[in-house]
Amino acid sequence: MTYLLTTILLIVCSILVVNFVLNFYKNSKYKFEILESNPCLTTTDYDQHVRRLNKFRSSNYKGITYYFSKKGGLYYYSKNNVRIYM
Repeated sequence: MTYLLTTILLIVCSILVVNFVLNFYKNSKYKFEILESNPCLTTTDYDQHVRRLNKFRSSNYKGITYYFSKKGGLYYYSKNNVRIYM
């Protein structure tokens, strides 16, 4: 009898863990797609930052909004509204 209860409990716990992992994966994928499509949202992923710069010509990376000019320069605005080229 205890083996049966243990087996049932193990199966139920396994199902819950798999469900949790799948939901976590879905949510992280959804979050990635939202960050990928909106350059105003802050990201910490450098590769995503570069993709957003190439696509939208601006990207918010670690709290600083970077802009990509038509001539190919990369810049951001300082606190005094001065362009700082990189």
